[in-house]
Amino acid sequence: MTKRPAFPGWDWDDPDGLAVRLDEFSEQVAGCEKLEPIATELPHDRDDFLELGLTGIEFAAFRTAHPAGLGTDLAVLRSTDRTAASEPGTLYRVDGDRCFTQLDISQPLPFADASVDWVYAEHLIEHVTMPVAVDWLSEARRVLRPGGVLRITTPDLARYLNGYVNRDGFLTRHRRRLSTMGFGPPMPERRAFLVNQIFRYYGHQWIYDLDELRYVLTRAGFAAEDIRACGYREGVRPDVADLDTPFRTDETIYVEADVPTTTG
Repeated sequence: MTKRPAFPGWDWDDPDGLAVRLDEFSEQVAGCEKLEPIATELPHDRDDFLELGLTGIEFAAFRTAHPAGLGTDLAVLRSTDRTAASEPGTLYRVDGDRCFTQLDISQPLPFADASVDWVYAEHLIEHVTMPVAVDWLSEARRVLRPGGVLRITTPDLARYLNGYVNRDGFLTRHRRRLSTMGFGPPMPERRAFLVNQIFRYYGHQWIYDLDELRYVLTRAGFAAEDIRACGYREGVRPDVADLDTPFRTDETIYVEADVPTTTG
């Protein structure tokens, strides 16, 4: 008897077909046990956030790990029994202990200036074009209070290109790491494929190195001297840095940008 493949229809050499598979996968993970609407209006200013016990925003998170964070995502979040689904403009309680709202980062954020202490986004910026990224980062800076911090993580282009040119083993290790985690069948071993997939797959639009991140952050209004590279779970706010997940630490660059406490 022939054993059924673990990933039927998954073809790494068919980007368009795989995009459909990945969309299906994303829809499957956009779920929670319990989704309760708690307000038909979103928190707007600093006082609104504090009244809800919220101090910051985590983008691309259905259920933020930060107890004082507001999780957001573009995709619809559904309860596992399919009796509840998120809608833009409504605030929800997820599984009884986290807040969530559905947001599109290509649109202005519906929050007042200086309303939160921190903003976090893990592996999000690469999914939008550069103009959208700049506009979103500008909005993130606007809603941060003086002394606030933005922390973003994204695949590091330098690691991929260094791995390709220098044959330092990164591409082989990363391929093996993804296979071990069960994210699809093993990727092809071809070096060119392993570089191309970071540009072509997962809905990626633009891949960054540190200089490119500095460029978009300064265009968004952050001062060059307030931007820095960090390590995994290392940063000015341990509670925010601890949101880093171990899933793809090997390929990730971690960057923070501060809003100064004073200007001029």
